[in-house]
Amino acid sequence: MTRFRILPAALAGACLLSLAACDSADPAEKAAPPAAAASSAPAVASGARDQALCKTMSSAGSDMKGGISQAQQADGSVKPADAKKSFSAFHATVTEALAGTGESDVVTAARALAEEIAAAARTDDPIATAADSDFEKLSGDLTTACEAAGVTVNF
Repeated sequence: MTRFRILPAALAGACLLSLAACDSADPAEKAAPPAAAASSAPAVASGARDQALCKTMSSAGSDMKGGISQAQQADGSVKPADAKKSFSAFHATVTEALAGTGESDVVTAARALAEEIAAAARTDDPIATAADSDFEKLSGDLTTACEAAGVTVNF
């Protein structure tokens, strides 16, 4: 029985550690090279939208991590209702940020990650479901897409 209590705690810890490294890049690192100044307005607007979305994803991920950390009980477990609340808040924030966006690698990665978290929130054990899902791969996809957009995140 102890093994089943330790597993969710370990999975929650792994999720929290992967979210703990979320951070935006230094403003100096985000500066566009001079050649980018000559790009067309739609490309610049798309790049700015992608950067804003990456920052929103980072912030929403930090909020989700914080919610799960605060809900963690003394034995390391997180009540499913608390995990569902944090996961649902993440999904709502990302869905709102995705409204009206075009298509890009960042948008695709953000949408996939938000849907994965929403699917986990609909289960009886959201933490275990997220740990058993493609969350790690999707987080890597988002990190890569955001880096290409000029924002460093480690989701």
